[in-house]
Amino acid sequence: MEEGDIHCYDPTKKQRLNAMDLISDLPDTIIHHIMSFLTNLEVTTLSILSKRFFNLWCSFPVIQFDHETFSRRCYGMPAYETDGFLDHVHNSILLRRIRTDLSEFRVSANLTGISTDLRFDLAISIVLANGVGRIELNLGSLAKYLLPTNFASKSLNVLKLEGLQLDLCNLIQVCPSLRTVSLKSCANLEDIDLSSKALTEIEFYSCSVDYIKINAPNLHLFHFQASNKDPEPCHIDVLQCQNIMYLSLNNVVNGCDWIAEHVSALNKLKTFILKGCRDIDHITVRNEKLERVVICHCSVLTSIVVKATSLETFLFERADQSQIRNITFLTSKYIRDLSIKGAALVTDQWLEAQLVKMTHLKSLRLTDCNSLKDIKVCHEKLQILELNSCHGLVEANIDTPQLVSFMYQGNMIEFAKMVTSSTCTTTLSINRWLAYDNATFFRWRELLSFFGHCKALKLICSTQEEMMIPELHRERLVSPLYDLQHLEIQIKSLEKIDIDLVDSLLWLSPLLKTLHISSGCCSQLKMIIKFLHRDLIDGEEDTNPFCCVSKPIKCWKHNLKRLEIQSGDVSTKNGSSDLQEYFLSNKTSDLLCFSLV
Repeated sequence: MEEGDIHCYDPTKKQRLNAMDLISDLPDTIIHHIMSFLTNLEVTTLSILSKRFFNLWCSFPVIQFDHETFSRRCYGMPAYETDGFLDHVHNSILLRRIRTDLSEFRVSANLTGISTDLRFDLAISIVLANGVGRIELNLGSLAKYLLPTNFASKSLNVLKLEGLQLDLCNLIQVCPSLRTVSLKSCANLEDIDLSSKALTEIEFYSCSVDYIKINAPNLHLFHFQASNKDPEPCHIDVLQCQNIMYLSLNNVVNGCDWIAEHVSALNKLKTFILKGCRDIDHITVRNEKLERVVICHCSVLTSIVVKATSLETFLFERADQSQIRNITFLTSKYIRDLSIKGAALVTDQWLEAQLVKMTHLKSLRLTDCNSLKDIKVCHEKLQILELNSCHGLVEANIDTPQLVSFMYQGNMIEFAKMVTSSTCTTTLSINRWLAYDNATFFRWRELLSFFGHCKALKLICSTQEEMMIPELHRERLVSPLYDLQHLEIQIKSLEKIDIDLVDSLLWLSPLLKTLHISSGCCSQLKMIIKFLHRDLIDGEEDTNPFCCVSKPIKCWKHNLKRLEIQSGDVSTKNGSSDLQEYFLSNKTSDLLCFSLV
């Protein structure tokens, strides 16, 4: 450096610049990892900052283009947007001068009305030539774009296509490493007869296909979903794929005999899913290795017979207007998860008979089972129980000492017994009351008394009046949730947290550690009140000896050590300031702490 140039050197400025560009010093792998969280536009913008970033962009193994994101920056007509988008894809691929093997190439666009385009075909060819491992082309459900005739790759492992025309059999031959194929709304698939040793997963969604025969010894997943509107029969033969573990069929019209044959013949099948089938009135599922069966929305189905000694999960959900008359488990000892929705056949007697046989049951979910009236659930191993919208239910007798989660949604019912573990969390969502008289409040108080032993209780109500226990009951009755530590209240129409509401809740649960109140609508109205009580040592006097003298149990104010209110709004609109006054008037001024959340 010349002596006369010393004024040009500013070490402080250089240090600042170095500090601002710390990201440039990171290893290539770290910067590539950061790029994976950015959009294609953001990655492209980053590439123009420096030569190193440009080189990193060129070596970034993931290329993705989104038509919707691109269109937001354009103000022309849709046709011009599409043309500009295809120019963008073509030019970006050429500009990158790819010098590395690609891991992924993803394009999401609407190419409806375009059957071929040289720019897009060239981009695909360049990507294939650079050893891409995964290609996803989502061109729109109504598109019919022709897959380039020179589409071939020895490195391609995963191919997911939507809105293309292709010859699948030829594609499997020219891409011998393909393991996963997913086709959605693809055309020219009328007859498929293919063989592959590499293929492990294949999925068809709303594709026009008449015949499928697959010989793939390593295939473990097969999914077929016909069009929702007027599905046509499709002859499917995957019997040579004896390693299939997951079989899913949606909207098929192949008949019950075909389904029974395939389910029983696939010796390694573990999961069988049947949805939306309209021509099956009865089904027999026989497979000794089967672990999971899901049957949903089959409109004419009336009878299900399951014989699977390894079965662990069974889920049934009826279609609208359908009537299931029979669900029989020939062997059900190892079922751990049972979920049934909309089955009138589920009566008190049917359920009790199943529970006796299902000795390993862990989870039971019943929804819209309106034949249930006086339900009795007695089970030593049950951990999760949900009863939702069973409108005929009047009384429940629950004896489940291992239960850790209980959920009930419906009308107010009576409980004859409620035995759960001490760590059980309960959610009660009660329909709007028909009357707010003393008899209803008494029933409500009796219902709540069965959940005082729970670790946490969440109550979902329609109005705050349902939580406002009348003074008459408070004077004469004992708090039903005396031992409860955590109470959450969600009121659908709550506009303000009133003092009377909090006062009533503290009568219900006087020894709470946390009280969480919120609105069930989209508003941000919520409040958390935390209580810290002091444990009395033997012989130590109560801090409020003259309070609650005539009552059998003490109120929330006794031995209170600290009280904290957390609210997202300190305005008078949500009741926060009124509550501060309420707690101050109850001689807790030196214990009160207020904070925003």
